[in-house]
Amino acid sequence: MLVFVLSNAFFAPKAYCEDQSEAELINFAFSNYLGTGFYTSGGGEVFILRVPLSTTLRPMTSNDPGWVITYPVTLGVANVDEIVDGGAPTLDHVGTISVIPGVEYHYPVLQNWRLLPFVDLGIARDLVNNVNIRVFGTGVKSYATFDFDRNRLTLGNRFLFADQNNKETGGHSNFSVFETALDYNIPTDFTVHGSFIDVSLYFINYYYLNDLVLVDYLDNPISLENKNEIGFTFSLPDYSWLPGDSRLGFGVQITKTTNLYRIVFGMPFF
Repeated sequence: MLVFVLSNAFFAPKAYCEDQSEAELINFAFSNYLGTGFYTSGGGEVFILRVPLSTTLRPMTSNDPGWVITYPVTLGVANVDEIVDGGAPTLDHVGTISVIPGVEYHYPVLQNWRLLPFVDLGIARDLVNNVNIRVFGTGVKSYATFDFDRNRLTLGNRFLFADQNNKETGGHSNFSVFETALDYNIPTDFTVHGSFIDVSLYFINYYYLNDLVLVDYLDNPISLENKNEIGFTFSLPDYSWLPGDSRLGFGVQITKTTNLYRIVFGMPFF
């Protein structure tokens, strides 16, 4: 599935038009916080692929906190609804690429509740205009779990403040969002390669504290706005080349002006 998504991303056309200015792709710098998916808005389509990479420095236990280093890699591609005629796919088809390293502190508040304050600082590269954009993010995540026989309900919350600054043009923008999420996990007796497969249904509410245009040059600009998301995931078999507890799924976000169809890797939120 990841190979399929990557191939679609790289075959997409260049993410610009002839009269595009440097400011029009600037907010792609925030794609790290938006998740993998297809953003559509009448005049075009944007695809974001986020690969969540991390290393656990010290695992959290029921009594002791832990530390995790994150270094997700994110690609942004615009106008993926068009078709490229001939030629091999290259990075010319990608509008932006970002690497936003960060650190998370995992604190066990209760047996079923943990808090994760985090800080990120990295670079988003605008490949169209050849500029680097500094990206900063900070906030806190909360996970609480409740068991019902074999099933499990996870309540998640995240407050995020993200800021970007282009030193070359002086462009600057930021946004804040509060997210509330529910994930209901249902184990099954179905097995694949000896691994039991479970499924989950989830819901996420996104409440943005300020407005931000993500892509401005399309006929209908793509903006961040309050929305709800529903979807499902299922666990993947325990292959040696996959991280533990890997999941794959699909979600749909509904807003007044923008649709997002999201491919989920891992936990569906945060």
